[in-house]
Formats: sequence, C-alpha cells, structure tokens
Amino acid sequence: MKRASYYNDVSGIKSVFIICTWIFAIGSLWLSAGPDASKEIPDPQLMQRVVWENMRLRDFTLRGNLRVDDGETRVLHPILLKTKGRKMVYEFLEQPLQIRVQLTPSGSIIDRRGASDEKWEMVSGKERLKAILNTDVAYEDLGVDFLRWGKVKPLGMDSIKTLKAWAYEAEPPALSNYAKARYWISADYLSILRVDAYNAAGKVIKRVGVNGVMRVGDSYVIKEMMISSMIPGRDLSSSRSYIQIKDAEPGSGLKLVD
Repeated sequence: MKRASYYNDVSGIKSVFIICTWIFAIGSLWLSAGPDASKEIPDPQLMQRVVWENMRLRDFTLRGNLRVDDGETRVLHPILLKTKGRKMVYEFLEQPLQIRVQLTPSGSIIDRRGASDEKWEMVSGKERLKAILNTDVAYEDLGVDFLRWGKVKPLGMDSIKTLKAWAYEAEPPALSNYAKARYWISADYLSILRVDAYNAAGKVIKRVGVNGVMRVGDSYVIKEMMISSMIPGRDLSSSRSYIQIKDAEPGSGLKLVD
C-alpha cells in the first residue's frame, strides 16, 4: 500500500488514548509470536507525524498515585497530574518535588522544582537518566522521546492483547538508559500499546504497558500504567511501578506558554 493510502487510512481514526508519560498486562498477555515482517506497515516517519499530532493533551487535572511494588514492599506517592496541550506537570503531594514535561517535535524538555514558589530547573545530561523517588520511572521516560528518535525501522504487523498493532524499533541519538526501544502502535486507535527498552546486549530491561483507561466527558485518559524493570534475558520483572489515576476533572490552570 502506498504512503498516501496509509495516511488516508490512519488520519481519520480518532485516538482514545491520552499519553501522560511517557508513556505502562501482565504474564501471557504480553506474549506474541513476534512481528510479521511480511506484512507491510506505515512508513515510520509518517507514523511519527501522526502520533505526534495525537499527543496534544486535553486540559485536565488528574488525581492518583505513583505506586512502587518490588514484591516485598509497597510505597504510594500521591500525585496530581495536570495536562494541557503538550505540557504535563506532576505534583507529588507528600514529597518536595514537582516535574514539568514539555513535548517538542525533536524531544522533550524536563524541569523540576521543590514547590510552586520555586523556579523551575532543567533536568539535563545524566540527571535525565536517574530514577524518580526510587521508582522504576526515570526522568527521560516521562518525555516519551523514543517516539521522536530519528533512527527508526518498521518490524511488521503484530498483536498485543488481541489488538492489531504495528511494531517499530528505534535507537536514541544521544545519551539514554537504553540502546534501543521497540514499540507497538494500535492500528485501530493510533495509541501506544507497549514499549520494550533494551540494553546494549539486546536484552529487555524495561517494559511499559497500559492496564486500563477511563472516560472523562467525551475523552479517555489512562487509568493505570505499569512500568516494569525487567531481569535481562528473562521475561520476569524485578520491580514494578504504577501510575494510577483515581479521578479527573476538566481544567488544569496550565498556560501553554510560560
């Protein structure tokens, strides 16, 4: 199928998934036979542009938790997540931490501060690779930069949780925790269904998936995402973190330009 036909097919499909991180099914739901390279899928650059257009967030305030579970202990970090346009602000209600993520066509800008009366400071370099509050989420994960990495190739058609998906693989152009990322895009909803991040040895070290969505007005937002730190070479996680949304309401108070 020609590129123009793909564009006509996918551009009319409304996404019901609002990406809030970056970017998070369990067990056998993850398993598939692997991408079928004989099946033609949309051009990577075209799909990047289409997904970018669908990353424009509604004006919401979401309440929930960032939960960490290593199999022995469980820690809850209550959060407010504010979204508008291509901006997200995470406010940790019991920790002196706020994180602002601004998505751009070439990557993401990530800032942090301790409280609302403090100035934002950019998170850059090796600081972007660090974990947030001892969770499985690194600062760089919040920017979902893999969707804008330039070196990307199509892998073929696949199926994730019974949904038809297009699989792609991308390599980072700069410093990253990951040597490459493989991601699956729903052919029906144009949303990210799963992300696997690999180390230099080609082993999965992080897995991100969506466990559920919830409806707010005429839109859908993520209800739960799971981020798993994987044991290299095994289809098992060493720990998991969850972004869980309990309720949401229109209005964030965010400005599109600061």
